[in-house]
Amino acid sequence: MMTKDEARSLLKVHAGNNEACFDQGYCFKLRYGIKSEEEIEKLFDEIFACLKCLKDLFYKENISRDLLADIQSIQAQSILYIHQKETYGERIGIYTEVLSETLVYLLENVEQPFVAYDHYKENYDLE
Repeated sequence: MMTKDEARSLLKVHAGNNEACFDQGYCFKLRYGIKSEEEIEKLFDEIFACLKCLKDLFYKENISRDLLADIQSIQAQSILYIHQKETYGERIGIYTEVLSETLVYLLENVEQPFVAYDHYKENYDLE
């Protein structure tokens, strides 16, 4: 289990906001090349491991602007990728929908905000 600090640091990597590890993140792979579905799925799963660890930060009165900016960076880069009609565009589109739905659920304090993520493979026939 990762700590909140580790989760924030890893989320920054995926958003491209950690220069020391920039080339290891989700946004970097979207910009410079995905090698396989497995590679991008692993990174997507890491993003959600971070969000699950940071869940209670969304329920505070004042949510970190940096946290929201990192998630928005991931969403924005995903949308750019989809519009370029790249090889894995459909999969990235699914990931973007799941991330967007989860963010709304977190902000609305829904009891089970990760339901879209927990069931996306069967909901989108990715098994």
